[in-house]
Amino acid sequence: MKTLNFLAPISQIVKPIRKQSVSRVNALLINVPRVQISKGKNQYLLMTIHMHGFTRFGRTIVRGSDSMTHEEIFEETQEEMDGIGICTKSLGGGFISNKEDKKVIKIYGCCKTFGEAPHGRTKDILLSWTKYQHFNIILPKKNMNAYEE
Repeated sequence: MKTLNFLAPISQIVKPIRKQSVSRVNALLINVPRVQISKGKNQYLLMTIHMHGFTRFGRTIVRGSDSMTHEEIFEETQEEMDGIGICTKSLGGGFISNKEDKKVIKIYGCCKTFGEAPHGRTKDILLSWTKYQHFNIILPKKNMNAYEE
């Protein structure tokens, strides 16, 4: 009986954690822009964002900058997402050459810290963004047979 009396004040101090509804989670994720890249040569990261505990409701985003390293891009995005309660995970990185005047984007290379991003997925995200729908997006050619000359 003494134990129950001891626990009573704790239950008044500690508030139960309120779970967020799925519609609130979706609303938070939808408000995050999928693409943010600069003109010119960008270092970029492909990242997945989700609410803590709601990994099923994730979203893949592209972030790039002509003046920051891959690590700085990740840290800036992570701080921004932490501010609204969203978790961030890097899927890899590379480079984007964005020539908006010619409507050409070239995606290539890899990031030494986070590895190579799946550039095909990055291309799909860029094409789904209205600003880049009519751009010619070029990916690196994969060597099908390494022994072929």
